[in-house]
Amino acid sequence: MATRPRIRQRAKGALASEIAEAIHMRAYRPGEWLRQIDLEQAFKATRFDVRTALDELTVRKTIEHVPNRGYRVAEIDIRTYRAIRDTRVILEAAAAREVPPRMDAAALARLEVLAHEFGEAVRSGTRLRQSEINRAFHHLIYAHCGNPVLEETIWALRDRSRGSAVTVWTSHQALLNSDRDHHAMVAAIAAGDGERLAELTIGHIVKDMSEVPAALQPSTETSQRRGSEVSDEV
Repeated sequence: MATRPRIRQRAKGALASEIAEAIHMRAYRPGEWLRQIDLEQAFKATRFDVRTALDELTVRKTIEHVPNRGYRVAEIDIRTYRAIRDTRVILEAAAAREVPPRMDAAALARLEVLAHEFGEAVRSGTRLRQSEINRAFHHLIYAHCGNPVLEETIWALRDRSRGSAVTVWTSHQALLNSDRDHHAMVAAIAAGDGERLAELTIGHIVKDMSEVPAALQPSTETSQRRGSEVSDEV
């Protein structure tokens, strides 16, 4: 008798974040249809947990639900992509200003470690490792903004932007820029300078999201091909 895959216990929302990260890393492409049974196997999760995660990601607009067809990774056009960028600038800069007085020495030490680990990953790590550390770094920062609703909204927007055709980092130089920004952010927090952290945050977002393809919409031919691959089993 075949051994059933071991189901992992996760905190509420954790599976949705794992699937969102997979989308971010292009394991699932913009416009790609998601089959529930495949997700159960890939993430070793129950049918109920996968359904709950898909519903949560739909609310976040990371994916979209098409009635009678299923769920697919959201596709974002360039106008929406830029609107997300501009909204992120407003929200993340506001959050950044509140972080320095709220981050204690232990959290700052952990942030310094993450900045160092990201630099190591830039030099010799995989793209997945780089992304994981980058996410942990920014999660730790926004966890200290003092407003859990603001924090949740920021991550919903970041997840939504993953439905674009833009890669995580466009070049090795982009990775080096992120590495430099991370260390500067740590220094700003250590100095208690919320305005400097907000300035760095704005530059970080704009640099990461400024170079986009001329068109983010898939071609008609691509859309038709994807439509022929739809599965109702989710």
